[in-house]
Amino acid sequence: MVRIALGALVLSSVGSGCVRRAYNATPKIVSGELVETNDPVYFSTVSLDIDGKPACSGFVFDKNTIVTAAHCVYSAKSRMMIGVTFGSKNRDLHKTVEVQTKQMMAHPGWDKSDFRSNKIDPLPQSPKNDIGVIVLSEDAPDWVKPLPIKEIGPVVVGRDVILAGYGETRSLSTPENPSEFRGYLRKTKVKLAVINEKGAELIYEAPPENDRASSCHGDSGGPMYFVEDDSSLTIIGVTTRSYSSELDCRKKGVYTDARRFVGWIKETRDKLASGVVRTNDWFHRYFTATDDTKIALDYQLQAVGPEFNAKDVWLNVTNPSFTGQENVEATLSSYISSLTQERLKLEYAGDHRYTVKFSKFAGQKVCAIASRWGIKQDIQIEVSKKPLLNQGNSNKAFDFKFCD
Repeated sequence: MVRIALGALVLSSVGSGCVRRAYNATPKIVSGELVETNDPVYFSTVSLDIDGKPACSGFVFDKNTIVTAAHCVYSAKSRMMIGVTFGSKNRDLHKTVEVQTKQMMAHPGWDKSDFRSNKIDPLPQSPKNDIGVIVLSEDAPDWVKPLPIKEIGPVVVGRDVILAGYGETRSLSTPENPSEFRGYLRKTKVKLAVINEKGAELIYEAPPENDRASSCHGDSGGPMYFVEDDSSLTIIGVTTRSYSSELDCRKKGVYTDARRFVGWIKETRDKLASGVVRTNDWFHRYFTATDDTKIALDYQLQAVGPEFNAKDVWLNVTNPSFTGQENVEATLSSYISSLTQERLKLEYAGDHRYTVKFSKFAGQKVCAIASRWGIKQDIQIEVSKKPLLNQGNSNKAFDFKFCD
């Protein structure tokens, strides 16, 4: 096991960081088979452990870089230990090694509007960007053998793909601790059903002849392997979420198309490995209100000594029904050194969108480079005096941190 201490980047805690799905009672990735120690899948798939319990999966990009889902990175608690386990836990074959991480980062454009929500869009028309990178301070064990992300050759519907992960193997309705049924590396072969080019995602369908074996809770961030014509494996996907609001593991699942993010993975790995924190890039936070209003907070950070200050903060509120006649106002609150608030009226920008720049936060300290602490903020939005509710927690406020 490689034990990772979160020192360089502190992240918000919002849950277990796993695919949210319902479970059938059959104790069966669900169904599937244990991965043997001579299998290429065994050498390249990892378990991410939170508080010592398997929570997510991932794959080895290179000797000191792990790729997983953005929501797995985001779900890690501040100042806690995350374990990256190389080798299936049901076989005590390799000694454990403890190292500290350089850093870890979720994609800054990750759209978490349906994270931990039953309202799932199976075919989004823009990328969800549910992908993240973990950079280790030391190389993975010598026996680890990364498999490449597929960069050449066609990927077509109907081809065989292999799902792998350390997630649930049986029902959560059993009285035993569910985590007891995670941590065992399993795989299964399914068919690629849909390639969503606009959403940069892939969808598989679990075949009935294989007992509907599929990825499930705890497999988030794990790989989808493409079976090449010569039977070798390349990586094309990262486990992200269920296909439907029924949250059923045994039908279909959605994977981030890893092929579309190779450049971002390499760029992020290099920046994190060198300790360079991106302060000039635009960061984004996405939310969905209960009436399907889409909310985007776009901002930049500025490094000032050992701290980060907010540079530019823009709020965009979109709904297909907006005509420009609505009165849209927002209050952004922050507890930095004391309560700081700014209430502004949004201007209609066309295309059913209202926008405003929060000028009061320019120059305000929001986190420290050494720890990446994020100061909690919240936004309250009113449309024609009616407050929008946060779909995620049924609260009026949409909570976020600048430095998640």
